[in-house]
Amino acid sequence: MAALSLSGRAVLVTGGAGFIGSHLVARLLAEGAARVVVVDSLRYGDLANLGASSERVELVRHELGSGAREELDRALRGVDVVFHLAAEKHNQSRDAPERVVRANVEGTVTLLEACHAAGVRRIVYTSSLYAYGRMAGPPFVETELPAPRTVYGMSKLAGEHLLRWHAARSGCEWNVLRYLFVYGPRQFAGMGYKSVIVKTCERLLAGEAAVVHGDGEQTLDYVYVDDAVEATLRAMTGERTGEVFNVGSGRGTRVVDLVAELVRAVGGDATYRFGAADWTAGSSRVGDVHKIAGALGWRAAVPLAEGLRRTLEWTRTQPPSPDS
Repeated sequence: MAALSLSGRAVLVTGGAGFIGSHLVARLLAEGAARVVVVDSLRYGDLANLGASSERVELVRHELGSGAREELDRALRGVDVVFHLAAEKHNQSRDAPERVVRANVEGTVTLLEACHAAGVRRIVYTSSLYAYGRMAGPPFVETELPAPRTVYGMSKLAGEHLLRWHAARSGCEWNVLRYLFVYGPRQFAGMGYKSVIVKTCERLLAGEAAVVHGDGEQTLDYVYVDDAVEATLRAMTGERTGEVFNVGSGRGTRVVDLVAELVRAVGGDATYRFGAADWTAGSSRVGDVHKIAGALGWRAAVPLAEGLRRTLEWTRTQPPSPDS
């Protein structure tokens, strides 16, 4: 397949007012996209994430799986590349599995139908480590058989298969990205779930001790949001298509080391304590990133200490959350 330039193009981003999506929109504008259509329900996204925005950004408020198909048809006029990031998340799958299926599966089907009608040339779909299913073992490899254990993971894997179905009948080019643990500014937008990083930043900045659940040996693969956006852009513009790629640092970080790094960044009397173990006890979730490095020339570039420092500084500028 030929490489694809985004300069001068009309691009659609689902979930573009959310955490990763808003960073992606900013990069698309910087790369010279002529028009960026943001499709977002604003259930979790926030208009503030788009900043002062631009006359090149158009917001279409639409809830995947519930909104009218005609809204997507209008949004896709003149668009030939789509980044599909919008989804109900893992935490919501425990409390409202039917909503997750409706948005992530039924909503993806409707979006792909609209893309078919609009003649969209290429789609990048953001999947998740939860498609793999397992909580421990060696680094995830794209060739292993996925066995998701959550409705969220099942819905993301279903989206991958639906994309293949769409491509087979339409000729649309595609890539799938299985994000590991993406972090950075704007990570929490009031959706009722906070990552270890967000919780720790808020507690430390409030003068409280951070909490490490269990022994802190849980190991996760953290990748800074700017790096994840770069991988996402390369998946759209590169010559390789029809592939599934892990997006992570390729390195595991123990939670106790992560928290200790944030404590060092805050300085002063900042400290942490150990608390009761939670559902992540004994887990190890790291992605093998050799495939994306070889195919797209991408590797995470922002060191964890630097990414955490940037995230902490951004958190300082935010008002306290209600459940901080």
